Amino acid sequence: MIKSLPLRSQLALHTRCENQIANEINREPVRFGDTLMVEGLKKRYPDEVHRPVNPSRKYNCHGLSFASRRTWIDDSQEIAKILEDDEYDRVLYGEVQPGDVAIYHVDGDAEHSGIVVSVDNLGVPSILSKWGPCHEVVHKVPRCPYDSQNVVYYRIKT
Repeated sequence: MIKSLPLRSQLALHTRCENQIANEINREPVRFGDTLMVEGLKKRYPDEVHRPVNPSRKYNCHGLSFASRRTWIDDSQEIAKILEDDEYDRVLYGEVQPGDVAIYHVDGDAEHSGIVVSVDNLGVPSILSKWGPCHEVVHKVPRCPYDSQNVVYYRIKT
């Protein structure tokens, strides 16, 4: 039997240092506007791999990267807390490997994140990320709706 859950709630989600990570799950039904945005993104980025998952506000890019697609993490300070507490090290661009995390920074804030899934012969990473409330996409670092001028890569120590 499935338990009845509130439309919005927070998971008990902690860093390895047992600090709570502020998060929210929004279980409301998919919004028509989100479905329209997905269609627009598919047209704008036709060469990317648009994964066949529905739009959802249950999780965002940071929830995909750091919380196994279970929740929405919105605060840039929470991402900094995760990187510190979970012992992520910064990785130089030429040393990026699949499994590393890419974080797109704007004015010092973590605006977007994703997981490196491959690196091509020229050293350009492909990222699995979730585009806002829309869907998951595998894309080259600059080919997404987020500012790719300041992308920093991280690798968890262990």
